[in-house]
Amino acid sequence: MNKHECFPLLLSQRERSAIEMSFYWVTSKAAAADFLIRCDLSEGDLLAGFPELARAIEEMPDEDPPRV
Repeated sequence: MNKHECFPLLLSQRERSAIEMSFYWVTSKAAAADFLIRCDLSEGDLLAGFPELARAIEEMPDEDPPRV
């Protein structure tokens, strides 16, 4: 069994907290995609383990706003 077959996502409280805290820097759907890659999470893992973060991503703009 590989790591993508483990369901539901098994993370320690420390790992969950680190992911949740890192997520606060995500400001767009494009940044969220990069975030998932850096955290080695699939969309399914995100939905199963972090449904509140998945809902937040749905409300984000597609791209980061231009910096002034």
